[in-house]
Amino acid sequence: MFDVFRESFMQLGLLASVLIGMSCGYLSVYVVLKRLVFLAVALAQFASAAIAISMFITTNPQAPLFAAFIGVIVGSLFFSWPALARYLPRENAIGTAYALASAVGIILMSKNAMGEQHQLTLLYGNIFTVTVPELWIMAAIMLVVGAIFLCFAKEFLFTSFDPEMAQTLGVRTRLWELLFNVSLGLVIAMAIRLGGMMLVFALLVLPGYAALLARCRVRHAFFWAMVMAVVSGVIGLYLSYKWDLTSEVNIAALGICVIFCAVIGAIHTRLQRNRQPLPACSPQLQHAVVVKEES
Repeated sequence: MFDVFRESFMQLGLLASVLIGMSCGYLSVYVVLKRLVFLAVALAQFASAAIAISMFITTNPQAPLFAAFIGVIVGSLFFSWPALARYLPRENAIGTAYALASAVGIILMSKNAMGEQHQLTLLYGNIFTVTVPELWIMAAIMLVVGAIFLCFAKEFLFTSFDPEMAQTLGVRTRLWELLFNVSLGLVIAMAIRLGGMMLVFALLVLPGYAALLARCRVRHAFFWAMVMAVVSGVIGLYLSYKWDLTSEVNIAALGICVIFCAVIGAIHTRLQRNRQPLPACSPQLQHAVVVKEES
């Protein structure tokens, strides 16, 4: 197995898988806790529409990456706009923006001479073509986003669990929401170039969902979500090279993790129920209950 990673492009792909897995896996816990699944896919679609616009205007190879950053920042600012709820509920705004971004992307791709090839690369990714400069950019984004979330973990968790209470206590929830959306968008913009839209969406949902299904504490859920995302990425990279497949291998591996964690969570819940102490009552009644259970 390790002989495969002696090739230079496989080493670059391995580093990209680790970076994408760690960043998206960590953020996936917040995405699940804050119920932002549709926001994640909408931001990814904003990035893809911006990429389609850039490829329609220019053939500069650096333009799609820059356009993706612009697209997700615009989307993050739009969804974090405080006055948005006055005109349209948040879910409706996300759905409308997703539909419009999808339509723009499809129309421009169909008018591009290389539209079909670019669209397949955009949807499914091609991690084997990752370059060293792209890895450096991804590493820089990961360090910045990671430092922000580690330094302000308490504020992000508080606003994720109970935003109303946080706002009552004077926490600037809108500011933290904007910072979260922008950070999420930057990670999506870079990861969608390396792994494709479908893989990025799966990494932003499934690892965190699996970790929480296993009844992990929130502090531990971040760690296990990153582990599952990285391991599935490495396995998917290896099997993609051997079987000539794309990101569906990673998504299938993440699906197996979700099923496995669901079983672990069910067992953990069953054990917790069996360990519940008897209600407060007389010693004679407790003894009678124990004898009845043993019989």
